[in-house]
Amino acid sequence: MHTTYVIFNGALIPEKEAQLATNDLAIVRGYGIFDYFKTVNGVTVFLEDNLDRFYRSAELMDLPVRYSRDELTNFIAVLMQANNILESGIKILLTGGYSSDGYSIAEPNLIISQHAITRNINQEQQGIRLLPFDYHRPFSQVKSIDYVMGIQALKVAKSQGADDVIYIQNELISECPRANFFLISPEGKLLTAGDDVLQGITRKKIIDLAREIIEVEVRDISIVDLQCAQEAFISSTTKNITPVTTVLGHRDFEPGPGPITKHLQKLLERLVYQL
Repeated sequence: MHTTYVIFNGALIPEKEAQLATNDLAIVRGYGIFDYFKTVNGVTVFLEDNLDRFYRSAELMDLPVRYSRDELTNFIAVLMQANNILESGIKILLTGGYSSDGYSIAEPNLIISQHAITRNINQEQQGIRLLPFDYHRPFSQVKSIDYVMGIQALKVAKSQGADDVIYIQNELISECPRANFFLISPEGKLLTAGDDVLQGITRKKIIDLAREIIEVEVRDISIVDLQCAQEAFISSTTKNITPVTTVLGHRDFEPGPGPITKHLQKLLERLVYQL
């Protein structure tokens, strides 16, 4: 039986031996941050960008990281060599630490884990249905471990025949619980929400790619923008670019990716998978 390893506070240990004490703030208060990236054919994808965001999230949440960037990079290399999983997702988790009073931040615990992932190509070709959900993530710039609302919202989405939710509040569209959201305007512009959303790494790459071929607007996105849009899609590390076929109650799109979405899919695929 294959043993999966993790990095726990700098040490490589079998995953089944990794343990947190019950007074860690990640357990008692859900306080912590993480970042997540993938490997393709044994090579990390956008690692430097993810490390930038990891340190930024830690700073915003007042969590000290006692390891340097080079040390984290080395931990990841050691983990990848030990696990030998070519197509994988790697999570860097930083907890709130063992709190003496159950509320104050202590010295964080660092856990780096790796698991095999499989690309859902069918979904990337066929698309998904989204349910509008009245919510806006607090600390939206932080990749927090708090997914309470996202988990609850997903149950509502499934009950109404949707695959996931899109957060909408005060007529403004922000993001999905685990993905960024994009529209293609009637003029062929790429639209995506501005600063008050998670700064997705795949989102960043898509914006850069899109600017080479079309006009891009990073700004507030309204319900009216959605109702007038020609195409819509979401993006994330695992979902790449996945078209949106329906936003329930607001807009139905053509099945599968529209022409601009399909073009961006090809550009991203070339960048990520070297195809």
